[in-house]
Amino acid sequence: MITVLSGGGGGAKFVDGLSSITKNFSAIVNTGDDIEIYGLHVSPDVDTLMYTLSGEIDVKKGWGIKNDTFICQNYLKSLGYEDWILLGDKDLAVHIKRTELLKEGKTLTEVTSELCKRFGVNIPLIPMTDDFFQTFIELENKLIHFEEYYIKRPEGKINNIIYKGIDQAKPSDSFLDALENSEWVIIPPSNPLVSIGTIISLKGVRKILSEKKVIGVSPLIQGKAVKGPLVELMNSSSYEANSFGVAKYYKDILDIFIIDSLEPSLLEKIKGEFGMDVIMTDTLMRNREDRARLCKFVIKRMEMQ
Repeated sequence: MITVLSGGGGGAKFVDGLSSITKNFSAIVNTGDDIEIYGLHVSPDVDTLMYTLSGEIDVKKGWGIKNDTFICQNYLKSLGYEDWILLGDKDLAVHIKRTELLKEGKTLTEVTSELCKRFGVNIPLIPMTDDFFQTFIELENKLIHFEEYYIKRPEGKINNIIYKGIDQAKPSDSFLDALENSEWVIIPPSNPLVSIGTIISLKGVRKILSEKKVIGVSPLIQGKAVKGPLVELMNSSSYEANSFGVAKYYKDILDIFIIDSLEPSLLEKIKGEFGMDVIMTDTLMRNREDRARLCKFVIKRMEMQ
């Protein structure tokens, strides 16, 4: 059994590739991006994984449902609502269903399981927590939800990344069960600070991971992110904006770290500094063949241990 910790971008691509090789894994999904829009519970990373695994994802955009329309949101805009986040009609239907089920008293884990069944997704997608947890970015002059920051990219120095709800949020029971039953944990090329950092910040999770066999893939290639504000966020932190910085962030939990073949100069530096095994391969997932190739490389390395 394998557990994968995932955000919604690189994590979703990796999980898609892994599902083409094995079904014997669970994906723990970041819910720090969850946000209420139009009174509806939107869960961006959970939905990106669900749409990707069901084949419903809008591949060109990398989010949302393919061939969706925006009639409802356009009408909402005419009524004075904001539309900084684009939500298609089919997508809105999912959020309406999720919100309805949550109001009935079901947990986010139960709701996600039900939605996945309706989308024909057989891989367990487990929200990291059933409790309130949202990621905010503190700029010099305001505090902004990460999802809004991600889309609007406002100017201004990033002072801090804040996990609201961290004091009370607990890892879900399904999350802990998955960890207990897993021999290996995989950290795919997701943002360490706002996609994986949220998951491992939950009480007790980092300690459990330090006792597991964990393999990770750097989301940065020569100091550049494939997508998203990772470099800006790393620059605002105490971590270098490169694979060395990512390795430092995970130094107490990683057994094996995979960096891109274009970064040979970092291999010995990371090994020497943190004592983890470091290997190189082409980590860029340009298409589904690349996703499967990278996942096969990771699985092979795990089997060699």
